[in-house]
Amino acid sequence: MATRDAIALAGGPSYAVELGRLDGLTSSANSVNGKLAPPSFDLDQLTTLFAGNGLSQTDMIALSAGHTVGFAHCGTFAGRIRGSSAPDTTMNASLAAKLREWCPAGVDPRIAVTMDVVTPRVFDNQYYKNLQVGMGLLASDQLLYTDPRSRPTVDEWPKSSDAFSKAFVAAITKMGRIGVKTGAQGNIRRNCAVLN
Repeated sequence: MATRDAIALAGGPSYAVELGRLDGLTSSANSVNGKLAPPSFDLDQLTTLFAGNGLSQTDMIALSAGHTVGFAHCGTFAGRIRGSSAPDTTMNASLAAKLREWCPAGVDPRIAVTMDVVTPRVFDNQYYKNLQVGMGLLASDQLLYTDPRSRPTVDEWPKSSDAFSKAFVAAITKMGRIGVKTGAQGNIRRNCAVLN
């Protein structure tokens, strides 16, 4: 519900959250390894990772719009703005120049920049408009436009915020059904920060 509320407060769609999930019996950072896509993944790797959780490529593209709000550490895109041979030519040159200012060589790894430099505090379809002009911050974002297999979907959502919102709600609802615990697999925590 916190995710839904944060999205709605940032101007995104509000949607019904399916309730009744049990909390897991264990929680560790190691359990996340291999389940989140690094910014270096190509379209096939992204599609396979999401498909492993019952999500389609369209779902993955819709959920990627979460990058319309939030931040990324300079190190996650440093190779795109000052690669070993040349900067990434799929990145908008003006954006790359700004990023080199904001993230100079040797910058503190804790420094982060907004992922959407146009509407950084608004959950909207600007993410897809940014991709169309080379302003995807992460390589895994920009490839959604540069790969001809995913480009038609990216081109569709800047035209209609309603179509994007419907696709996003459908995808995040499906994501909420991943790994649902039942019976002895989980419990209801009395304190969210502590296992019973």
